[in-house]
Amino acid sequence: MDHYPFKSWILDEIELDQEQRQQLEEHLADCPQCAQLSQALTIALQTIRSTAEQAAPPDFTRKWASTLDTRRREQEKKQARTLTIVLGSTALIIALVSLYIFAPEMSLISLAAGFISTIVGVLNNLQRAVGFIVGTFEKLSPSTIIISAFILAGWIILAVFTLGLSIWKLAFRKSEVNK
Repeated sequence: MDHYPFKSWILDEIELDQEQRQQLEEHLADCPQCAQLSQALTIALQTIRSTAEQAAPPDFTRKWASTLDTRRREQEKKQARTLTIVLGSTALIIALVSLYIFAPEMSLISLAAGFISTIVGVLNNLQRAVGFIVGTFEKLSPSTIIISAFILAGWIILAVFTLGLSIWKLAFRKSEVNK
């Protein structure tokens, strides 16, 4: 049985002309599915219309407004994570397709092996550098380490002072320009 115009006539609550109303009545008499839909909709709408409106709690608006910024920030974080994942995945797919097109002789396995061997090499060199630094400090006397630390601290203080002075001069110059 074709329910096409009848379901939309029931659910949309549109004004029907006399002929459409008669067709709908005949269809509802013949179709238990549409008759049940019409009856359920009528009961639901009567229930909604007969139910009294309930007032919101006294401080609902204040609470809702106070949490709005937090909810907005959470939504922005979620969107940023999703965007990062999508862009990263897209970049990876583009890189893999580009490698497949422009370097067909290279396989993904050889690329993965090269990447892993590079990481292992970097970690090995890092371990050797840390070992060298530790060995050097073990051979130095405590007075040499203390003097080196004071010299390093002096250079850091000088660099921070120079940076602060530069920022101060730029701010002073900017305030002169604004006058």
